Amino acid sequence: MKPKIIILTPVYNDWKNLEKLLKKINKIFEKNLKKVFELIIVNDCSKENFNFKKYKLKMIKKIKIISLDQNIGSQRAIAIGIKYINHIYKNKKFKTIIIDSDGQDNPKIIPKMLFLSEKKPKFSIAVNRGQRKEDLWFRFFYEIYCFTIKIFYFKKIRFGNFSLLNSKHLRMLSNQNELWSAFPPTLSKYVPNLIHLTSNREKRYSGISKMNFFGLIKHALRVFSALKQKVILSSVFYLILFYIININNNELFFFIVSSILILFNSLIFFQSFDNKKKFIKNFKKAKIKTL
Repeated sequence: MKPKIIILTPVYNDWKNLEKLLKKINKIFEKNLKKVFELIIVNDCSKENFNFKKYKLKMIKKIKIISLDQNIGSQRAIAIGIKYINHIYKNKKFKTIIIDSDGQDNPKIIPKMLFLSEKKPKFSIAVNRGQRKEDLWFRFFYEIYCFTIKIFYFKKIRFGNFSLLNSKHLRMLSNQNELWSAFPPTLSKYVPNLIHLTSNREKRYSGISKMNFFGLIKHALRVFSALKQKVILSSVFYLILFYIININNNELFFFIVSSILILFNSLIFFQSFDNKKKFIKNFKKAKIKTL
């Protein structure tokens, strides 16, 4: 028996964009793949409502909506979704495709993801972000963010949520506390068997992105908090290195560097505080609806 296909997406007031995305995915599954899939939506406490009964997507076998009672952000909504999938599909084989609901993840690459997954079932797949279409300021600071990850983690993370997880890897990720901080670094940290594809980041179907400068900073801190052990070790290494380079020279320079590193690690530690309790609390309070 072939493993079932599950599509997981977080939504916060993006119901119109999700409708467009699902129609495209339904068409791909109908014409290219000739398979059905199950849909799990994590409603991140949206203020807007959407009626799924007003149209039919025949390739969707089942729709489940996980409604949260507070807005926790897409990363934590995905963590709740992963936890839920692991909870209801125990001892079963499945493939989970995680995709954003705003249209920036191009669903045309899904057939290639599933083909590679069938060819290499022990691997999961992450879709690296190629050319981006956001504002110049966002692309600039995103490159700084990626460069900083490489400095402290000694490894690139240029992918977001768009990915395919096999059942083994999803179960493993669902038990990691870091998943509550951010999905991409947790995937990079715990899944060695990872295939990387590249797809351009598309424009939103409609509306304005909710990500601003402070949101990007907060997201970056959550990413680093998921990698905090490696970041702390790297910081100690750089501190010793700067001390050796700066010995008997400029004490002010060493003081500034050490202060920045201490502040950086303090912010990371604060972001990772009490992750497990919040994870379990939000998961238990979520309301499940099957359509």
